Amino acid sequence: MDAVVLTVRTVPVDEEFLVGTTRTVLDIAAGLGIRVLVIGGAGALRSPEDRHLLVADDETYVPAEIKAVATAGIAQLRTCRPHMHADQVYLSPPALLEPGVRTGRYHRGTDTLLIGADGRSWISAEDLAVAVVDELESPGPDPLFTVGHHHEHPSP
Repeated sequence: MDAVVLTVRTVPVDEEFLVGTTRTVLDIAAGLGIRVLVIGGAGALRSPEDRHLLVADDETYVPAEIKAVATAGIAQLRTCRPHMHADQVYLSPPALLEPGVRTGRYHRGTDTLLIGADGRSWISAEDLAVAVVDELESPGPDPLFTVGHHHEHPSP
């Protein structure tokens, strides 16, 4: 099965480029019948403390200095919405993505930020890669999903 995994970020944030690139890839892939997995941002998820508040607007998870990044992720998800009926899925990682240990274990959620037993929203880059491959090999039912660890942060 052919698939495209799209992960785009710019520094400094260029929301217009992010949205335009995402739209172009989705349009081309839809025309070719190719599945797309967009790895977006956590800002588009709902806050676990208040489902009416997006993570991008929750200062607990998004300090002012990264607000533009979180807001761009929301714009990217809005760009994906018209394509949600096609073979496309949007993966919002947790608040923190860092190098670490590949455990092959993670929890899957839908539109709300996952918080681990240690109170953090995180996953290792290695386990995010496992989640991506799992989704490509066995697609889940949700057009928007998130993943995260629910146990204590592993020691290096």
